Amino acid sequence: MHDARGQVVEAAGRAVPVAERVWSDTVYVPPRTTVRVVLRFGRHADPATPFMYHCHLLYHEDQGMMGQFVLVPPGTPPSSVPRALAAGAHGSHGAHGGHGAHGG
Repeated sequence: MHDARGQVVEAAGRAVPVAERVWSDTVYVPPRTTVRVVLRFGRHADPATPFMYHCHLLYHEDQGMMGQFVLVPPGTPPSSVPRALAAGAHGSHGAHGGHGAHGG
């Protein structure tokens, strides 16, 4: 998760003990396993600047295991959230920097 930190709170249907939770922007997910993650975002989330998530296995990423989302205030009607960004609005949630040669 770019520009957010999270803690795995459940893995394979079992709660992760609080003492084992670590704030991180990367989570290992074993094959055929589901995890639940609580995320913390910065104070300046902008609905026009999407956050990005992706798998670090490039083959998986190329097959669609990546995406973007925006944060909006609670109660925001989905119809009012832009589905495309304005030209030049690529955002600055870290500009894909921070952990890895491929920028993310």
